[in-house]
Amino acid sequence: MSPFGRYYDLGRIGDDRVIAVRARGTGPFGHRGSADLAMRFQQATAATAIVQLGMAFGVDQEQQTYGDVLVSSSLIPYDNRDYIQRGEDSYRVSYERAQRFFAGPILTRFQNEAEAERNDRDYAVHVGAILSGAARIHSESFRRELVASVPQSDEPIVGGEMEAIGLLGVDESPVWCVVKGISDFADSKRDEVIQETRPRACRNAAEFLYSTMLNPPGNGTIS
Repeated sequence: MSPFGRYYDLGRIGDDRVIAVRARGTGPFGHRGSADLAMRFQQATAATAIVQLGMAFGVDQEQQTYGDVLVSSSLIPYDNRDYIQRGEDSYRVSYERAQRFFAGPILTRFQNEAEAERNDRDYAVHVGAILSGAARIHSESFRRELVASVPQSDEPIVGGEMEAIGLLGVDESPVWCVVKGISDFADSKRDEVIQETRPRACRNAAEFLYSTMLNPPGNGTIS
């Protein structure tokens, strides 16, 4: 037990030595937030890669469902935005500053696993950009506006969550990737469904990570 959260040395899984850390705080900012935790434990363990697990919201209920797994090819910190005066009593929101930060080389492993034939998997895996910010979103209208307003690219936006933005301060070179299960769709039903969907979302994310570590294309360390 550390002052910043529980951690477990799981030994070697596949080719990797794995240290699992459980956060005591929530959200990206403040004491014991994800940024504080990630920086402190990366320095303490000298981890060469950090994979953040947990739950996230999906963005397309026609293509996604509860329990599907999202893998971040990049993060979009949507809190980095401008509020610009428009007329005397109104303003507009610009997300032009919400640039994409790309995941580390470890992403290739997750992409390979996502593309592998897995008849025993009862969930889909979606690789793409993940929105990250401090807001708790309970509005389908805002979610759609957010997805449409951030700078677009050929890389699809597959979901969003609250903690991953904290990983951006860990190192100048990306050493991270985010693997999270869909627990909701950031709409008015969020609080109604989340207690039921959270366990499956987190379990599927952990199972996907575990299966990737058991079938690595090369050597490395995941902490």
